[in-house]
Amino acid sequence: MTEPAAIPGYTIAGVALRGVVSAVPEQRVTNEHFESDFSADDIRDVIKMIGVEARHWTADGQTTADLCRGAAARLLARLAWDPASVDALIFVSQTPNQRLPATACELHGELGLSPHCQAFDVGMGCSGYAYGLWLGSALIAAGCRRVLLLAGDTSSRMIDPKDRGTALLF
Repeated sequence: MTEPAAIPGYTIAGVALRGVVSAVPEQRVTNEHFESDFSADDIRDVIKMIGVEARHWTADGQTTADLCRGAAARLLARLAWDPASVDALIFVSQTPNQRLPATACELHGELGLSPHCQAFDVGMGCSGYAYGLWLGSALIAAGCRRVLLLAGDTSSRMIDPKDRGTALLF
């Protein structure tokens, strides 16, 4: 009997993804919203090229940390993990709450994580999530038992709704 073919990818011995949850803002914006600013052809082109037919926009005052906090609390509950058992929190975002202090440090306190838990922000742009997964895996390989990776952006707060290049995408 032959061995099954290896699945292409990257693995680290002793590291496993235990759960994934997501959170999106409530306000759902469909392409019809843009019909007064962009032509039907422009909208069709965007759908054809990238498939975006709707996006979620944040409410006034809503932050990436707000969305990640709710998702993290649900994940911890679903996994039945005591927050004090998390060894590291990685917050990946291009839209942190502010430059300093790190949003991860705020989330660390709000989630009730151990004082010994590492917490830091990573701002790597589009590659941030993949980099965060690698970084979390490396922390586990180095001795951390549990790592909480929170990744997200509230891009709708930054875009110009009249800019075809970003409004229809984000």
